[in-house]
Amino acid sequence: MVKKSNLAYTLHTLNGISMILAVVVMGLCLWLRYEWDYKHYVYELEAQKVLWTGPYILIASSTLAMATVVIGIWATVVEDCQLFLLFVMGSVLSVILGIAGLAYTLDHGIYKSDLTPWLEERFFVLFHEMDHNERSARILRIIQEDIECCGPSDWTDYAAFNKVLPDECRNPSTGNIAGGGCSEEFARWMEPKTGWLSGIALLLVVIQEAYRPVCG
Repeated sequence: MVKKSNLAYTLHTLNGISMILAVVVMGLCLWLRYEWDYKHYVYELEAQKVLWTGPYILIASSTLAMATVVIGIWATVVEDCQLFLLFVMGSVLSVILGIAGLAYTLDHGIYKSDLTPWLEERFFVLFHEMDHNERSARILRIIQEDIECCGPSDWTDYAAFNKVLPDECRNPSTGNIAGGGCSEEFARWMEPKTGWLSGIALLLVVIQEAYRPVCG
């Protein structure tokens, strides 16, 4: 009886922690999806597939995690074996989705990942279009000013292609030219957001993995 009570207490504790982490992961994903400035950058860079695929997978994973928590709590209360089986299967699927989502997010959302070369290629497209495409010129100006970067790789891109260095490349207070290129600086700007999301998603996966020995 004591052993069964301890098992129930452990499962309730793990379920409670999982629910909190799943809500946090869901909240961060929705914030990355709907925060105005970030959403604007994603649409203008046409980076929906690159930057939102990982969060979408993590939304599915965290939603499933929350559902399995409810099932797990109810299964513990009524001591139903079929509900326990459904709980374990749901947890396994949520773990698989969580690992896939955080792996994709890390691979396409931090500095020195696949994101940086993709951004450099995309910024060069905007860079070459800026003389005859107002939309490309506008988004490049906005990002250079907001992120404090200059050129796709660095400020020398303007000299290399005989383009006038825009005011957005200079610090408004000091007049100094921004040292970093937009591909690297944008990736660095992204890293804290995706890093926190991936870290919490990984912790959720670890907690869900802890169900296995307990349920076993």
